[in-house]
This record gives sequence, structure tokens and C-alpha cells, in this order.
Amino acid sequence: MIHNEPKPSGFAFPLILVLVVMAAMIGGLAMTAGHTPATRVWVPATSTAL
Repeated sequence: MIHNEPKPSGFAFPLILVLVVMAAMIGGLAMTAGHTPATRVWVPATSTAL
């Protein structure tokens, strides 16, 4: 009689993949959180009063 051996479910690879993706997302957010682009506003040198 041939018995099928129980196979591991194989959840380790998807779990590791999800953790790596989450770490990359958190790292990307952390790198961009402190950097805010400078806002530039153009103001004319002389104003004309009507």
C-alpha cells in the first residue's frame, strides 16, 4: 500500500515576500517623510497700484 506523505503547506515563501514588501514600503515612506519640496512663489519686484 502506498501512503502519501504529508507535504508542507509552503506558507514560508509568501510570508517572507509580504514582509520584504512591507519593509520596502515603510523604508520608502521613511525616506520621503522628512523631505518636503520648497514652495516657490513669484512676487513681482514692483507692484502697480490702480
